[in-house]
Amino acid sequence: MATTAARMVPGYTHVPGNHCGSTALRNLLAFHGLEMTEEMALGLGAGISFYYVVLEDFSPSRFTNGRTARLEEQFVELTAAPIRLDTFDDADEAWRAAAQTVNSGRPAILLTDLYHLDHYGRSAHFPGHAVVLAGYDDEVAYLSDTGFEELQTTRLESLARARHEQHPAFPLAGHMFTVPEGAGIRDLSAAAPDAIARCARGMLEPELGDFQGLPALRRFAAEVRDWAEIAEDWRWCARFLYQVIERRGTGGGNFRLMYSRFLDEAGYEQAPLAAEAAKAWTALAAAAQAASEPEIPDPMLWSRVSAAAAAVLEAEERLWEALSP
Repeated sequence: MATTAARMVPGYTHVPGNHCGSTALRNLLAFHGLEMTEEMALGLGAGISFYYVVLEDFSPSRFTNGRTARLEEQFVELTAAPIRLDTFDDADEAWRAAAQTVNSGRPAILLTDLYHLDHYGRSAHFPGHAVVLAGYDDEVAYLSDTGFEELQTTRLESLARARHEQHPAFPLAGHMFTVPEGAGIRDLSAAAPDAIARCARGMLEPELGDFQGLPALRRFAAEVRDWAEIAEDWRWCARFLYQVIERRGTGGGNFRLMYSRFLDEAGYEQAPLAAEAAKAWTALAAAAQAASEPEIPDPMLWSRVSAAAAAVLEAEERLWEALSP
């Protein structure tokens, strides 16, 4: 059976970026007439955090992430932008709503687990990955996705799985963000002080206790040296740590390099502290990558990982204490 002609959002432009959520927000806002840097989108969503969880039934069994789990929701809350969040328990209903948005000439941000998206290798689950739906036909969706130069395609059945993956770190329910028809969007940069304060509170006094913020980072720094002894998948844990700090859409330095540029754009003198934290994170990533290479754990390499983690902790404590309201 022949594929029907694609339905595309007229006038949507994909501009590549560093990080999925901030790129998606920037591109959605630009379509609706508000130009914003990706760094400002990350900052206004209070996007910086740190999570560390041990998931023995998953691989990697040690999971870290340097940004908040709900960047897009926080962006809407903090800026009061006219962006609507819808969730759907039923995958067919979720797709009908997304397709109808495209049919009305508007793009939609969809949250996914990139493990199921056809343009990625299925190496690891990574829930909360934001893409912009720019069009579809009866077989594939056309997705505006972070650093890719062109729109990417994924099968509709793959997208359905990606939008409803029940990963314990972030279970998804067809999350979709849209700007309602006729809504106007004003400048949102005045929300920067509240967004920075939200980030600082999340790091210093996190809701999830030892699993989030500086408490999680202290626990991570104390435990990471022992990963090679206690984790069966220690090589993949170390490699994944390197990737989520430096490679998987962070812009380098576990999002802190982007955040330093946001602070500079917002006029904050603490921007150099964020840049120093980014440098420490990049050093940790390099140490973790090196530790992942040997087939047998090298104690000297893991000692370097531990020392680099301690340096990260010191840099993060300086940064967030300086930004604390």
